[in-house]
Amino acid sequence: MEFKELVKARRSCRSFDTSALTDDQLNAILEAGQWAPSPLNLQPWQFIIVTDPEIKAGIKAIAEEARQGVVDQGGPGWVNKYPMDFIAEAPVLIVVVVDPAKGGLGTFFGQQYGALSASCACVQNMMLAAADMGLGSLWLTFFDPEKLRDLLDIPANLEVTGVLPIGKPKGEMEAPPRKPPKVHQQRFTKSN
Repeated sequence: MEFKELVKARRSCRSFDTSALTDDQLNAILEAGQWAPSPLNLQPWQFIIVTDPEIKAGIKAIAEEARQGVVDQGGPGWVNKYPMDFIAEAPVLIVVVVDPAKGGLGTFFGQQYGALSASCACVQNMMLAAADMGLGSLWLTFFDPEKLRDLLDIPANLEVTGVLPIGKPKGEMEAPPRKPPKVHQQRFTKSN
């Protein structure tokens, strides 16, 4: 698939067929993540592969609790329209964790997010690789990081970039609308 088509073909998938991924598919997705750019090539990411139904159920429960917390705190009510069943349906969840201490030289200039930015590029690469194979994925950030840390035994020095449910989509996924980009010339200008 041409890159331009691939970028537009990637969708946030919330309904998965339970067909398993092959080892080759999973390895290709992880390899795509490895090739993401990172400050000083520190590659600050690590992956937790989750296929165990009990652990997936635990992640689903954490996501449901987070969703309810948003509603209880007066957040947008539309979050309730998204059931979290896809977390258990997806054949594999890739939890991406990052070491914030591996942020590169930007830390000397107050740039705190070099490692996180790199891990975001890693996530994007993996999602594009999945889309190129006809697989669906979702960048899930709907969780309390501390509860996820406890469930998955993630060390205190690492942060969670996201949970990626990946698998064959159940049905067609529509393209969400896109707004035109906000572009400034030479300097940032105030817009109405």
